[in-house]
Amino acid sequence: MNQATARTSVDSLATRAKIGVIVPATNTVVQPEMEAMRPVGVTNHVSRMRLPPRPYGDMGEYRRALDTERGELETALDLLLACEPHAVAHGHSIHSFRGDRARAQAEASRLRDLAGGIPFITPSLAVLEALKAMGEPNCLGVLTPYWPPANELIGEFFTACGYRVATTHGLEAKGPISVAQFTPGEIMAGFEALDRPEVEALVHVGTNLPVSAMTADIETRFGKPLIGVNVATYWLALRSLGIQDPLPGFGLLAEKH
Repeated sequence: MNQATARTSVDSLATRAKIGVIVPATNTVVQPEMEAMRPVGVTNHVSRMRLPPRPYGDMGEYRRALDTERGELETALDLLLACEPHAVAHGHSIHSFRGDRARAQAEASRLRDLAGGIPFITPSLAVLEALKAMGEPNCLGVLTPYWPPANELIGEFFTACGYRVATTHGLEAKGPISVAQFTPGEIMAGFEALDRPEVEALVHVGTNLPVSAMTADIETRFGKPLIGVNVATYWLALRSLGIQDPLPGFGLLAEKH
């Protein structure tokens, strides 16, 4: 562990590590999904942040909101640090996919500094690390719960990072709560829309979309690896602390890397 991690505490339940998790106040998926992935001796500790509502009636305003909106991340982090976590996993994805790799790395560094130097895992960088671990598949199909401006933002990010985005498919949720209400059948149909011969790997962005437990079934059905944002973020939080346990039931990344 690094110097910052060594200063944090372990306790009778967290004999190996404490993972802090920050989620939007409306998010109901990240917490149970990451709890289901939690290895023995690791405990998760969740802090919630407010986000401004995003407009759905005007796609121009929707895109401007994606580029400029700020939530109360720093407040949530300040509360979370009181329990002395060893790493923080950020359970809110769309903001970390703005710009390119350099911008994402700069934001992750800023957040790590605010966290006192412990690992702060942002979803976009976690997905990039997961793609690297999976052998750098280049041509991607990306599923989101979002509308076209958000899909474009995510596509621009992956393109700037050197990937080819063959196709994106947004489920067009009409609000943050409704993201968690998509059924397994609707989610599987979304991945079917991405299933083109040239697609080498499937990617899921949108932390409130309940994909993680479906990962193995999706990979089996389409014969392609799936990099899901929640799995990748929690996987990298563990790996950043040297915890290499396989996470069974959550796909190739979590079980084999």
